[in-house]
Amino acid sequence: MKKVKRSKLDIYSSLLRAIDSYGGSGRITHLSYASNTPLDRTKRYLQFLADKGLLRAEEGDDGTDYTMTPRGYEFLRAYSVVGTLIERGSERPG
Repeated sequence: MKKVKRSKLDIYSSLLRAIDSYGGSGRITHLSYASNTPLDRTKRYLQFLADKGLLRAEEGDDGTDYTMTPRGYEFLRAYSVVGTLIERGSERPG
């Protein structure tokens, strides 16, 4: 069976949802497993999301915590709306 390739937006959403499921903050290893993304790519994606203001990277003595920002929650809401619109559009008779 052929795997469906996820878009970057799908992966970003998956990472943000993983952070949300951990109470708004998470470590890279947990987020990598939760989003089913290799660790090296997870690191790049988290850096991108932090650069865009959707996450905040907080260095601690025992590693980096990634915390969701209000803009990250806004992204998740918007992504959900788009997904709903796409699903509804596929229900229309064609």
